[in-house]
This record gives sequence, structure tokens and C-alpha cells, in this order.
Amino acid sequence: MASPAIPTSYYSIIVSDSRLVCLFEHLVKETKDVLLPEFDPQHGHIYPDIINSCKVTPQEAVEIINKIVSLGLGKTEYHDQVLKCPYCGSERIRVYFHCPSCNSTQLYKELLLEHIRDGVIGPFSRFKDPSGALVCPSCGAKLDIEGRDYRTIGVWYRCLNCYKQVDMPKITYLCIACKREVTAHGLVIASVPRVLINKVAIEDFSRQHLAIRPIVNELKAAGYSVNSPGTLIGKSGTMHSFDIVGIDKSGNTLVVDVAISKEALNESVILNAFVKVLDTNPAKTLLVCIPGLTESAKKLAPLYGITVLEGTSVSEIITPLKSILSQKIVVPS
Repeated sequence: MASPAIPTSYYSIIVSDSRLVCLFEHLVKETKDVLLPEFDPQHGHIYPDIINSCKVTPQEAVEIINKIVSLGLGKTEYHDQVLKCPYCGSERIRVYFHCPSCNSTQLYKELLLEHIRDGVIGPFSRFKDPSGALVCPSCGAKLDIEGRDYRTIGVWYRCLNCYKQVDMPKITYLCIACKREVTAHGLVIASVPRVLINKVAIEDFSRQHLAIRPIVNELKAAGYSVNSPGTLIGKSGTMHSFDIVGIDKSGNTLVVDVAISKEALNESVILNAFVKVLDTNPAKTLLVCIPGLTESAKKLAPLYGITVLEGTSVSEIITPLKSILSQKIVVPS
């Protein structure tokens, strides 16, 4: 059995999964290269960029992140700490303060203030006069500025059930998902990552995808049914991927591959296309080459029945493309 083809670019990796295409379209549109998690009361930390652009569940978003990392399209790094239930793994943890004497959760918390000049310490309510101003309960001096006249030195708690006052309440944690009580010792401390997308992958996708979209639009305008990326199963049983697969109203198949480089493309791009064409036998094959082909590659293309469109940009090949699409495909008998 033949080995799977190794992708030659980040773009070919991305277009192998329609969800990745949706995500990278979103990243290009929003000029983002970082996916940040947000806390959702129902699901815990989620990734809205992935969920909204790919129309997936929070769990499926995590699977997409794993795929991004495994394919070299990005990496994860620490973003924040998260507490999880040791029983069910949920992040939906609620904190309760209890009276250590009677275990009631009916607690009243109050700041403890100190009058700096005379050292009087008491709860906030003792320092507040009927008008709402702060005055020392001992000497009656007005306390206007924190840090100069008074300072906060702590808090205390008063139980509204047994009326005892405590410095530190008993703290418990309740998992909202499974309803089990958890102690501080039992809580799982984990981390939630942010995802850093490979900038080169975004640039490669943007360059290639923005080149392919105008071609897709021209095929649709000419009446073709279009899939991009598209696949065809060859005579060998192998599934081959093309940047665009179009079917005209007569049922004839036209395939388009787009090759973009900083320099003229050599014979390898012709040979790669021919291997797929030989197995799938489409009615017509177009190869868009930007900025163009070397002289030897230009001579090779007609021998393999491949129509080449060259230009320094996609806009330059649109006019000749329209001319080709206006012509009826002639299938050899």
C-alpha cells in the first residue's frame, strides 16, 4: 500500500480539514494569531474563536487544538490556573464560607479598621456615624483619608446563626456538576492554555486561499458546481486532492491546482499535477502558476494535457480563465 502523500505546504495541511479552513479564514479576517480561552459557566474554559468559526462543540474545539499542535500549525502555552473537581473534572466549582462553630453559611464579613493616631481597632460599622462619615468611636476624630487617618488591617466574620465572631471561616468547595463537596486538599489544580498559531502558516494560507477564492467565484459564475478543496478517486482507488474541482452542467469535470512561489516554478509542479490527472482522468485540467513557469516547465505542460495560466497575480489570470470557461469542454471520444 502506498504511503500517504506528505503535504508540501501549510496550506495543503489546512485544506485537508474543512474545520481548519473555517478557523484560518477567521484568523485572517480578524488578523489574529492567538486563541484565548474564556470561562463559560456551563462548560468551563472554552475557545470561542474555534467554536464560533468552526460551528463545533467545546469538546470538538479541544480536538481541533490538539490537531493544530500535532500538525505543526501552532503550539500551546500557559494562560491561567484552573481548579477542577477531583471526581468529575468539572471547572464549575462554588466556594462556601462556613462558621467553624456551627457550620452555618450565614456569615457577615466586615472590614477591620485602625485609627492610626490612637490605635483604636474595630469593625467598619463601629467607625461609621449616622451620616455615613468615618469617625473614631473612641475620640470622635473624623477619619477622612485612608493611610493618613486610618488603615484597613483585616477582616472578621460574624455568624448570623450562632453570633460568634471569627477571624477565618471554614472554607469548602462544591462541584456544581456532580454536587459533591470537595476540600481544598482534594481540589485539582490544573492549567488552561492559550494557542499560538504559526504565523508562517497563516501567511501561507492567506496567500494561497485568497488566490483560490477568485477562481472559485469565476467557475460558479460560469455555471460550475464547485468544491474547494475537492477530491477525486482515481482508477487506482487512491483519493486525490485538488485545490478546486468543478463540474459543468454536462457533468464534465474540471480540476484546478494553484501553485504560488516567489520564483518561476519548475517541472516538478507539472509532474505533481500529472500524477493526479493520470489517475483521475478529468475532462480538463488547469494549473495556475504565480508568478509563472520556467521555460522547460512550459514545454512540458502541453505534453501532459495540462493548461497553464501564468501571471504575477491572480487578477492577471482571470481574463484568460474566463475565456477558457466560456468554451465548451470537448471530451475525447
